Amino acid sequence: MSELIEFRREQTIREYECMKHLKLFTDQEVQSIKDKRNYHDYKIERRTKKLADFINFIAYECNLYELLRQRRRRLHIDAEWVSLEKSIHNRIRVLYKRAMVRFASDYRVWTHFLQYCKRRRFFTEGSRVLGQMLGYHGDKPKAWLCAIEWEYRQAKNMARVKHYTLRGLQRHPECRELCVNFIKIQMEEAMRIVRKTEEDKKYALTADGTEKTKALKTAHLVYKNFEHKDVAFFGELLQVLKKYGPVSNKLAKQAITEMRSLLADKEEMWHLLANLVLESSEFVAEESAKPAEALEKCLEIYQEALDRLPTKKMHSLCIDTLLELNSTEDQTIDQKSKRKALANAFKRALVADLLEQEKMLQYLKLLLHNSSPKEEQVMSVINKGLEQYPACIEIWQSYMRYLMIHKDVAVDELDAVFRKAITSLPERVSRLPLWKMLFHYYGNRADLFGSMEQLFRRAIDQGPEISHHFQPLFLDYLMLKGKNDITKVRAEYQRMVKNYTTTLDLHRKMANLEATQTPPDVNEWRQCHENATQFYGKTEPTVWLQYAQFERDHGKPQHMQSLYERAKAALDEESFATFMTEYELIRNPYIVRY
Repeated sequence: MSELIEFRREQTIREYECMKHLKLFTDQEVQSIKDKRNYHDYKIERRTKKLADFINFIAYECNLYELLRQRRRRLHIDAEWVSLEKSIHNRIRVLYKRAMVRFASDYRVWTHFLQYCKRRRFFTEGSRVLGQMLGYHGDKPKAWLCAIEWEYRQAKNMARVKHYTLRGLQRHPECRELCVNFIKIQMEEAMRIVRKTEEDKKYALTADGTEKTKALKTAHLVYKNFEHKDVAFFGELLQVLKKYGPVSNKLAKQAITEMRSLLADKEEMWHLLANLVLESSEFVAEESAKPAEALEKCLEIYQEALDRLPTKKMHSLCIDTLLELNSTEDQTIDQKSKRKALANAFKRALVADLLEQEKMLQYLKLLLHNSSPKEEQVMSVINKGLEQYPACIEIWQSYMRYLMIHKDVAVDELDAVFRKAITSLPERVSRLPLWKMLFHYYGNRADLFGSMEQLFRRAIDQGPEISHHFQPLFLDYLMLKGKNDITKVRAEYQRMVKNYTTTLDLHRKMANLEATQTPPDVNEWRQCHENATQFYGKTEPTVWLQYAQFERDHGKPQHMQSLYERAKAALDEESFATFMTEYELIRNPYIVRY
């Protein structure tokens, strides 16, 4: 290893002499370059070699090259390019080649080298390694795509582009990216020839025996031989062909004809076709249509699709297209026409009982967005939704929102709908959102504020999910209603502790309310902490800490030791360790926290 490093040092002597002679670097800088190169040399010559060491050495040489160029520009020195820049380039090439031999299975090495060749415009050098790269990574379609792009964009070698494309498709016959990419290249070639010719455009498009014709024939042949033609393939292909009209129109029309025959049972195909029509693509229509006509033809496509495939998915795709169309600010299509088409799409799916739950909710949202929605229309959607999706709580929410905002019904009628929703929903569905809506409604009605106590008691009588949520809120309500008179709040708190399962939030809420009293009743306040430790003292070290802090600041500090003993007996080992750290800070607040 030392002999190799010494040999490479001798090869760099000429570089260092040139750097000093041209005064591009100082003696100290040259010595620093020597030391860093030696460091990297030892790293890559270790018995256990790592790719990162090679990449770091290459990165250092690239940075040195850029610094050298900056110094030349600043000092206006052009001499000794071969001894300096070319020497660095050769060193980088050698490092890359060694890395590609040693770590040939790592695809990143090859792509890094190609990026370097592209940056330095070593296109021939990059082309030389493509065959080796594909020998190791031919199982990756992206490697073939990389080789094809390199030969077309950098090396400008169409023969090798065709060669790699055909080999890639033989290796990966299902890879649509290879097929579409090659067709794209052929279309680019055809367009380049069309732009280059000085003859009449019509003649250029129809001339036979030209390079353009050969490119188009090759594209048709590759398309014809590709067997894995699915919706994704046609979607990508047609998006590419749109960019190269009118030379691509013939292939595009052929693709659309074949797509309609092969994939007539796929909802996505009809969706793609309708969107192409809506975009007024030349290869779909015989002649470019006006936006209003394009919308009409789009709707005809969807109608044909729904006649063939009357499915929820087909209806949803149609609605999605029209929703997107209505969300744009395109003024070329009459807004009224777009809204009418969307409304008809929703109605058609609703009548056919083929409206998905998500679309059902969107339809309701759009209807309720109007200031005065039609009751018959809204109720028909709600009834259909409840019939088809009985577990959908959002439909019940929309129903209640409609009654609250638009109908302004009596409380009894709203409560009847609420009760029906509660009993109709399956057990697995949470009722909490409906309860929140009802409380929000009561809270916004000044005439119903006094009736909220009864509503709170109803909620607290429900299962734990509902009861636990509203217990602390009930205490706040009683404090507000009683104008900060805590007597009734204490009685209600004690009743809940005695008769219901409670949450830690309830005890903390009551403790906070006791703390606001002037003066506070220490015994009542202590009882809140005592309840919290009884119910949650085995799992929550914070309840013991808050209790100890209360005794220190407001109660009897001598009780802190007994609380410590009780916490030690109740908590598990891990929780007690957490408790111990914080307890020491509470017991002695002058300890510095690190």
